[in-house]
Amino acid sequence: MKAGELTKLAPLSVSAYFLDVDGTLLEIKPRPEDVAADEVLRALLTELAAATGGALGLVSGRKIDDLDRIFTPPMFPAVGLHGAEIRFPDGARLAPPAGAMEAVRLPLARFIAAHPGLRLEDKGAALAVHFRQTPELAGEVLEFLAKLAQNNGLAMQPGKMVAELKQAHHDKGSGIATLLANPPFAGRMPVFIGDDLTDESGFLFVNRQGGISVRAGPAGAATHARYLLRDPPEVRAELSRLLAGL
Repeated sequence: MKAGELTKLAPLSVSAYFLDVDGTLLEIKPRPEDVAADEVLRALLTELAAATGGALGLVSGRKIDDLDRIFTPPMFPAVGLHGAEIRFPDGARLAPPAGAMEAVRLPLARFIAAHPGLRLEDKGAALAVHFRQTPELAGEVLEFLAKLAQNNGLAMQPGKMVAELKQAHHDKGSGIATLLANPPFAGRMPVFIGDDLTDESGFLFVNRQGGISVRAGPAGAATHARYLLRDPPEVRAELSRLLAGL
C-alpha cells in the first residue's frame, strides 16, 4: 500500500474501521500485560473515531477489559476473545457463557507443567499457550491443543508464537459482522487492519463485503488481505494520513 492510499480507498466519512491491536497498532511484547498505548496513539484513535461518527472498533484476541487497560481513558466499541465478546457503541455487551473452558483447564494445566518455558494465559472464555520462550515446542503445543479442541467441541487458533483454545463458532470475522450490523457501523464500507493468522477470518469477511483488508507485516506471507503495510509504525502513520486528508 502506497503512503496515503487508504485515504483514497476508504474515506473516513463513508467507512467503518476495525483495528487489531497486538502486532498491528502496537508491537508485540513477550508478556501481553506489558503492552500499553501511549498518549499519541490514544489521541489518534479518538480523533479517527470522531471523524467516522463513532464507526471505529478494536478487534482482538484479548478480553475487552484488557483492551480498556491498554487504551483507557477512551473506551471504543470492541470485539474481544476472537469474537466471543462484543461491546457495542452504547456500552451494551455480549459475553461468552461461563464455564466454556472448564473441561480443558486441568489437562492443559498438566501439559504446561510438564513443559517448562510454556506460559498459560487464562482469558476466561479462551485459553492461550505462549511458546515464544520455547519455539522448539511449537509442533507439540499445536498437536496437543488440536486434539484437546477436537475432543471437546472447541477450536484451536494458532498465532504468532501462541496457540489458543476458543469456542468454535466465534472468530474475528463474526465479531466484525456483529458490529457492522449495528449503527454507526451499518451502511459503511468495512476496513480491517490485522497482522496474524487470527485475523484471516476478518480479512475474508471484509473482502466478501467489498471492503478493504490490510495486513501488517513483511511481504510474502500467505494471506487473504488485499493490501499490505509493513509494521505497526507504518499502520499508525497511514492512519495519521487519514486524518490529515480530511
